[in-house]
Amino acid sequence: METLIVDPVPMRQTFSLSTGITIFLPTTSPLCGGMALRVYPDEQPQLLVPNPLGTGVMVAGVEGRDSLGFTLASFDQVLIRQIASFKTLTPQDVRERFLDTAVKGFAGRETQKLARIATNGRTVRRAAIHRRVSELLTGVRVHPGLSAYLENIFFHLGFSPASIRIGGGGFALNERTPPRLAVIRNALRGLAPSLKSLEGNALTTAGVIMVATEALRRIEALYGAHAGLLNDPARLAHFNVSYEGAIREVATLDGWVRFALMLEEIPRAPCAVHMLADLASLAQILSHSNHASAARSPLASVSRPSIASWPREVDRGLYIEERNERLLHMSLLYDIKEN
Repeated sequence: METLIVDPVPMRQTFSLSTGITIFLPTTSPLCGGMALRVYPDEQPQLLVPNPLGTGVMVAGVEGRDSLGFTLASFDQVLIRQIASFKTLTPQDVRERFLDTAVKGFAGRETQKLARIATNGRTVRRAAIHRRVSELLTGVRVHPGLSAYLENIFFHLGFSPASIRIGGGGFALNERTPPRLAVIRNALRGLAPSLKSLEGNALTTAGVIMVATEALRRIEALYGAHAGLLNDPARLAHFNVSYEGAIREVATLDGWVRFALMLEEIPRAPCAVHMLADLASLAQILSHSNHASAARSPLASVSRPSIASWPREVDRGLYIEERNERLLHMSLLYDIKEN
């Protein structure tokens, strides 16, 4: 089965994604960090999960997901099976499949109820954004694919339709801050003090702070760049958007939102060193690259702490499963807030 990564508009000839792109998967399995899908232009996609026994990332084909060494939750199995059936794939497809799978009840009744609420308003918001973008571009000569691109990225980033208007840039990011941007901003402010509160390997802590800060700042810059277009619509006539750069950031946005929410879980963590390892593993998955320079990543040699350091009175698998369920619910609440 061939799976390709495509940008939101038909402009593949303007750049190459030969090195692949990493898309975060909002899974429910009791994984210490998270899971991502690595998609290539002309190869089978691969699942990426933290190595539970050593350093680095475990890799498996979507058809060989049973070789990961653990059993995926029913929700994850159905989600991955649906995603693998796509001939072309975008981060928007992943989010829509996630919501569709949740609505069908594979992740439990509470998740199902939240997913239904999140799904109900999406069609209305999508139509409103389409109207707003059309009004914004009226009378402006732009690239024929720009309208579809702006609709997709404003929708995926959670911009309010009311903010998509001439002079609405500051309004879009402050008075009506997109919910996912709000949690990214909170994470940036509290990243260093939150991680330094964990008693772990100081080098690992510094590495996580470095990788996460860079990524969170890139995401905030992505929001700022597109809000800036609303302040000066004349720029749209000469807008040379980096579709590759934008799609790479959008592809991991939900993963960095989960990272930000995990920071809020630190006070509940039964074991600080394991919590730090979970955050490092998630950051490693989200920043994964097959580029030669990846070996020099600050997180390249991060390993899991011994299970012996986990408190015996706390069931580790149950704790991680319940934590991931809370994170999933919070993610759905951000979809609801966007609508």
